[in-house]
Amino acid sequence: MRFSLRARYLFIIALVATCTWSLINYANQHNHITDFSRAARNSIDARSVEVLGLFDGEITLTAFVPDNPDLHRGVASFFARFQRHKSDLSLAFIDPRADLHKARKFGARLGEIVLSFEGRHERITQLSESEVTNALARLLRGRDRYLTFLAANAERQLGRAANHDISEFAAYLEQRGLNVRGLNLGEHASVPDNTAVLVIASPGAAYAPGELAAITRYVARGGNLLWLAEPDQPGEMSQLASALGVEVLTGTVVDPVGLTKFQNPAYAVALNHPDHPTVAEFEQTVVFPYAAALVARPNIDWDATVIAKTTAQAWNETGTFEGNVGFDPESEIQGELNLALALTKAAADGVEQRVLIVGDGDFLSNSFVANLGNREFGRRLFEWLAADDNLIDIAVAEIPDGTLDLAMWQRMAIFLVFVAVVPLGLLCNGLLIWWQRRHA
Repeated sequence: MRFSLRARYLFIIALVATCTWSLINYANQHNHITDFSRAARNSIDARSVEVLGLFDGEITLTAFVPDNPDLHRGVASFFARFQRHKSDLSLAFIDPRADLHKARKFGARLGEIVLSFEGRHERITQLSESEVTNALARLLRGRDRYLTFLAANAERQLGRAANHDISEFAAYLEQRGLNVRGLNLGEHASVPDNTAVLVIASPGAAYAPGELAAITRYVARGGNLLWLAEPDQPGEMSQLASALGVEVLTGTVVDPVGLTKFQNPAYAVALNHPDHPTVAEFEQTVVFPYAAALVARPNIDWDATVIAKTTAQAWNETGTFEGNVGFDPESEIQGELNLALALTKAAADGVEQRVLIVGDGDFLSNSFVANLGNREFGRRLFEWLAADDNLIDIAVAEIPDGTLDLAMWQRMAIFLVFVAVVPLGLLCNGLLIWWQRRHA
């Protein structure tokens, strides 16, 4: 009887151990996660999961943030939701202040997170599911999408190191993960379909009618465009300006601020930037040497926004720069002159079409790109044009208990309880204990 009871106990222990081992082994091989939180705050949208499934290979995330354990845990916790659906999504942390070499390799700034896949890079500065998923989608589309710079008409060159060329800035764009190439329209009937942004970089010679027609067709079918105009641009460019509802004023901008800061009145200075995504939280000064002023004419197709302008003392000088230069009210305009315009309209596929026109290309040239905020301003222009930030619209559900909104009487009640009632109660309790011990 005793042996039978002992065998029964051993059998139960063995059964429990076997079941426990089986459960542990099953848990190691099968990862099941259920999100019981309200609004599914610990999960990602089905469209984000779909985008992750399109990647065949490892995605590397590099967060350029300070060496702070709490910050690292927060970032890692956020991306853990993505890692549940893609195991080969890795996350690394680099403090750019301590590792300048890697920061320069990525062209990264403090607070940026760089997403890398097959040698291409996208970057975000905000931790939101929509931002990350859009960046992942752009990373997929970026396989064969280019910033296409027109060449062969005396434009600023990508691969030449002359002072007026833009080779230094082009290298910076490639460092930022953007694909850059040149295009001779004389050898192609149209702008390639894999062009993310077409760039007209201050042409010095007139485009042939066929070349202008190719540019017009590209814009008509919804392509994004950056046009770096000049005061002495070829007259044929007025056709494109007219189609976009923009006029390039005759003459060169003269800015007294440029004379004060740089001893040259032909250096137009943009100090304060209007409200636009390209210059959001951008507070640096940008200088535009020998620039043309722009005017947005009423246009039913395009919505125009000024993103850079002079102070009210500037004017468009139509004469020469010999001797003392002065404002002529009969032929010139004085006031806040527009130096850069952003044009937008809804394209046929629902994606916003974007065009940027700047009255100067010198600000990105090898001679001036490193001055003040020129490089940063140029980067913002290109990344806004090429962003495709309307590619995926993920509406993140509002967390119902994410904020605590109290009425005034509730705030006063909490204040009185913790500032008056609780301290007074502790004081009375202390006095009571003192009185009891004194009369014990």
